Amino acid sequence: MPTSRQLKELGRFLTVRRAEIAPARVGLPVAGARRTPGLRREEVALLAGVGVSWYTWIEQGRAENVSAEILSAISRVLDLDDTQRQYVRRLAGLGSDHTAASTLPDAESLQPYVDNWLPNPAYIADRVWNVTVSNRTAREVLGMDGGTGNIIRDFFTHPATRRRYPTWDRDAPTVVARFRSHAASYPGDPLLATEIDRLRGESREFSDLWNAQDVQEDSCGIDLFEHPDTGEISLKRTTLDFTVRLGLRLTVFFPVPGTGAQQSIERLASHLPDRTRFDHVA
Repeated sequence: MPTSRQLKELGRFLTVRRAEIAPARVGLPVAGARRTPGLRREEVALLAGVGVSWYTWIEQGRAENVSAEILSAISRVLDLDDTQRQYVRRLAGLGSDHTAASTLPDAESLQPYVDNWLPNPAYIADRVWNVTVSNRTAREVLGMDGGTGNIIRDFFTHPATRRRYPTWDRDAPTVVARFRSHAASYPGDPLLATEIDRLRGESREFSDLWNAQDVQEDSCGIDLFEHPDTGEISLKRTTLDFTVRLGLRLTVFFPVPGTGAQQSIERLASHLPDRTRFDHVA
């Protein structure tokens, strides 16, 4: 059963997506000026074959038993992509079987999993994106020193981390969209709820992007970093579930061929201490 928080998030997400669909895009005639952008609730309900009252309840976060068939119909009308469709299913309690464990493995036992990737940057983070362990190149490339040990919180609030991203303004929406997609795998998780509330309070930029209700695939992508000793470093990020129940995920960065990134990370790795790690951040 989805929580009230999930249902409200589902309603907000659908409201934002509805505002993005022009009537002409779904074959509706446009007559006169509209007070709000996009489709009206009754238009979505009509096109999806759903009662207006029921669809209104869904957007208001009051519908506790939304069926997969109804969500599929609404997703079709709103032209949601695969990532967005999975996201709304999770919020409705239809697509997630992840459970949060109360304890984590000892960090020392996880350290070899990141050190074995050297000189490539690698770290393991929990479901809230707290870094459990990292290797020395990851710590240097991502500017982790002096931060909180939380990937997304440092991205928005830690100056050293922020300086590592030369295209920070362009990257920020993607980072939040990835985090939103990931968070939906753990519905009702109190640690995630606390982290999101904290970020909204500490960063207006995060709060605005969170309100945009965007979701994106989180498994891979190209990240551009900038280090004062080597300049720009272009790396391909790959994230894998280390263990689903514990919510631990391994992220490894590989040099983009032809960019000089291989030489840069080898240079950084050779001048850093043997090991870096983070204790779990509550």
